Amino acid sequence: MSRLGWAMTAGGLLGVLWSMGVSWSTGCVYHDTCIMVTSPGHDWCRNLANAIQWPAGGSIEDAQPVLDADGDTPKGCRCFNDAEHQILEDKVPACRLEQLLDELEQAAREECQALVLPGFDHNCWTAIGVEASSPELEFGDSAGSCIGNCEFGAPPQGGSCPELNPYECATGDGGHEDCEPDEGVDTGAGDDGSAGVLPLDLDAAIHCEARRCEIDEALARQLYDDPTPLVGDGTRLVYRGDIRRHVFVGVRSGSVAHALGLRDGDVLEQINGSTIDDLGSALQAYVDNQGVDTLEVRVLRGEQWVDFDYSLVP
Repeated sequence: MSRLGWAMTAGGLLGVLWSMGVSWSTGCVYHDTCIMVTSPGHDWCRNLANAIQWPAGGSIEDAQPVLDADGDTPKGCRCFNDAEHQILEDKVPACRLEQLLDELEQAAREECQALVLPGFDHNCWTAIGVEASSPELEFGDSAGSCIGNCEFGAPPQGGSCPELNPYECATGDGGHEDCEPDEGVDTGAGDDGSAGVLPLDLDAAIHCEARRCEIDEALARQLYDDPTPLVGDGTRLVYRGDIRRHVFVGVRSGSVAHALGLRDGDVLEQINGSTIDDLGSALQAYVDNQGVDTLEVRVLRGEQWVDFDYSLVP
């Protein structure tokens, strides 16, 4: 079995747009005489409170609640591996906890939209204001369909099984991403700060109006040449074989991907008109677009297409 994770280099989405930096790891590969034993992951959910719908073009005063078949509020669930489950229980580290809760909120809002009656407007994606829907505290856990942990046993006579990180066999990254340090914490960087996360002034480097963004060319080229300072950004593109698409995971406020308008759970569909449905098409897009200064990117958000225009500026 293998799990492809597309590391977001060159500044969040810039890793897709400019460097297409690809990393992958293979887990659960073992000698035929070894036995892999897995344990189930854990389902966690969040409810979406105050979710309402009303006839399109009508008044919100005629709104009615968005409910599922059991008469309950919309609920978004995700299956997490053992390490992620521990983060949710212990609520540390804070940055990873926030990412996992954001995933659950995204799931709840997607479920809300799916429950809206045809011909009705809704507030499933409204997060601020008096008419906003709001995710309630997370709850869990029950046995999920994903793998929580895996171990290897029954080694061949005179041999051994691979000593893999058990979370390589689990759904998700196992919570091993680096977190951005708290303010005032020494990152271990030298005098030039090169060993830590690159300090980015996103407001100065990226300027967006609606879905058109201008990106500082010097920053983009710098990160194209050396994307390592952005390992703490947190955003990843994870390939889902069931839909044959890459999905943005770990997008949080303050990341480059978030500044570019992307949100956690967005599904990458096209780059400059080329459909990205596997690793080969991603690499081909990298080759085709290495020298361009503008890119058109289409993602699927919930059930809606969202198109972005990105341009490099001096």
